[in-house]
Amino acid sequence: MASYGKKTYWNERYARETESVDWIITGYSLFQHLLTPKFLANTKAPAPGGEIVVRRLNTPAPQCPPLTEGNDGDEARQNASPTNMGVVEFPSKEKCRVLHVGCGNSQLAEHMLHGGFTNIVNVDYSEVVIKKMQEKYDENFADLQSCIERENLLRNSLGLESRDDNNLNASKSVTPKMTFEVADITEGMHSYPDESFDLIICKKTLDVILCGAGSVANARSMMTECFRLLNKDHGVMMIFSSAKPEDRAVFFENDAWSGVENIKLPNKEDGLQFRKGKKNSGYVYILHKQSWRTQVGV
Repeated sequence: MASYGKKTYWNERYARETESVDWIITGYSLFQHLLTPKFLANTKAPAPGGEIVVRRLNTPAPQCPPLTEGNDGDEARQNASPTNMGVVEFPSKEKCRVLHVGCGNSQLAEHMLHGGFTNIVNVDYSEVVIKKMQEKYDENFADLQSCIERENLLRNSLGLESRDDNNLNASKSVTPKMTFEVADITEGMHSYPDESFDLIICKKTLDVILCGAGSVANARSMMTECFRLLNKDHGVMMIFSSAKPEDRAVFFENDAWSGVENIKLPNKEDGLQFRKGKKNSGYVYILHKQSWRTQVGV
């Protein structure tokens, strides 16, 4: 829809909308396993320009095997890896700095806080929706924080494993932080220095940008700005899109991503929770910024 590319459309829509909308796929539980440090540290994605790997949502992520003496490429990988182990370590959820691009009135960030993340910045170029979200969470955020802290205490008292799925204990001391800010990612988030975030999530935003005037240039500007904002050793960008790989791959080739892969989301026929009237939910494109790999060709 051409109207999706106009800011006036979104301001008018958000002014009258009273319920939250989550694009592509609405059930957080359906893809939360993609947001674990173990999954996000994947180092086996093919380089941009190569064939994009397509996996089903519930397919386990391929894991980079541990280095052993005598393996081809061991020395290069050891010298290149920031951990000197040939395997990237992604920050725990407690330490992960998250940017949610084109947040709209989505509840994703709130679900992520309940899932163990503690530091989330939500941005959108619609002043209307950001004002609404600020008002919503200014009023309710203290209750949300208390609820999350009680969840952490309960999990610790029961001796349950961390929600990170990597055997770290949920923190008792980290206070969740979530902000909503007006920003147009295509024009740059100049108040944030390079490498300000570890994880960037973009649900449908790239698709929406491609509906507007100057769409190709704006899409490339968004990708370049997200690349700048990500940590150079382990940064990950996750793009939820309705478009097939052959229609999106071109936008992943201008910046020095070390790898990109794709996960095909299930169809509505699978009995899962999708937006009303939508038959197919789409794809998740996962882009890795691991500069040490591109420098040595690992």
